[in-house]
Parts: sequence; C-alpha cells; structure tokens
Amino acid sequence: MGLFAAALAHMFGARSADRMPGESRWPQCFYCLKALTWQESFPLFGWILRPDTLSFACPCGQRRGLWPQPVTEMAGFALGILGMYLVDWSVPAAPLCLGMGLLMAIAFIDLQFGIIPDELNALLALDGAWWVWKSGGDFSMALMTAGALLAVGLFCALIYSKWRGREMLGLGDVKFFAAAGLWLPFSCAPWFLALAGILGIAISFAWKRAGGGKEFPFAPALCLSLIVCVLYPLARIVVLTP
Repeated sequence: MGLFAAALAHMFGARSADRMPGESRWPQCFYCLKALTWQESFPLFGWILRPDTLSFACPCGQRRGLWPQPVTEMAGFALGILGMYLVDWSVPAAPLCLGMGLLMAIAFIDLQFGIIPDELNALLALDGAWWVWKSGGDFSMALMTAGALLAVGLFCALIYSKWRGREMLGLGDVKFFAAAGLWLPFSCAPWFLALAGILGIAISFAWKRAGGGKEFPFAPALCLSLIVCVLYPLARIVVLTP
C-alpha cells in the first residue's frame, strides 16, 4: 500500500504540478511527452524494465537522472512496512501505510517543482480522517488540531510574511498544515511545529549549500516531521508493551 500510494501520488502529483492549462492529467514521459502505458507506470518494475535502468532514464531513454520517482516508491514501501509492523496487520494499518506513501510523494514533488498539489493535500486529509476513525481516535479533537494548525499556517503566510516583507510560507504549505492536523492529537501539534522548524533549518542550509537558491521547499521538513509525530507514539507502544 505504501509503495502503490507513493508511486501513484508521485506520478499524478508531478503531472499536476508540471502540466500546462489544457494538457492531459495522465502521466507522460518528461522528454517526448508521450503518455505512459500501465507497464511503464507500474511501481518499481516499470523502472526496472526501462532502458539503462541505473541511469534513471525516462521510458524513451532520452532523459536521465529522473531518480525521484523510484526513490519515492522505495521510501513509501519501507515506511509502509514500518507502519504495518507498528500497528500489526489490522484495518488501521491501511490508512497509515497509504499516508506514509502520500507523504513521500508530497516531499519529493515539492523538491522537484516547489509546489504541493491541492489533490495530494486533499487525499492526505481524507486519509487522516480515515486513520482517526479506524484507530479509534477522537474526531472532534482531530478537527480542533487541524483548525489550530490552519490558523498557525495562515498567520505565517499572511501576517508574518507581510511583516518580514517576503513569503515565509506558501498556501500549499498552509493546506498541508490543516491536513496534518487530522493525523495528530492536539498535544502533539507543538512538537510537529517545532520539529518541522528544526528540520526546515537543516534542509535550508543543505539546499543553499547545494546551490538551490534563496527559497527552499518546506514540504520535506513538514512531511518528515509528521512521519515522526505519527510513528513515534506507535513505536513507544510497541517498545513498552510486554
């Protein structure tokens, strides 16, 4: 589930972030713009069957270095296995595994295109609501957390950005804040924000050292922070349960 969620979310999310108005939403080759077949889109095996696999080539083999797609898929697969291990193979494992794959896709798409597609934020929110329901959480508390994080995001995007004279948070990040709130208990929201800030500073430093420019993608820090805040309490339960 983590593998397929990461693969599909990255393929369609990257197409959504990169396509021009009026163009098809179906994933296509980055070089020749030919629509991908189902064999070429199949997670991991679609890459293994491509020409010169280790160079991460596009389906026609003309453009290379397209590593984010297979790396996203492998990361989603690994996190899906971890999520399944932490909650055992039960119904709550399904939204958890899917959410881990979605987060990996969001992080890598923002790294590539500097945007979080609205469709992926919406899917993350719906999956978070499913996670609350199946894990026996308090849905009203989840909505409260989502509202609080949305308020923090809007403050940073509208008020703090105006005070600093430059954009401190994009609207895609603000929508991510609201979606992330559905995954977290209210008491965990400050930890999510603090960890996202620390990771953001580290990623910003690495981004500038790599010549990425003044503005850096914040979604990887947000995604990693949410992954830690969701999985850490589950890991504690596994460790402390005799």
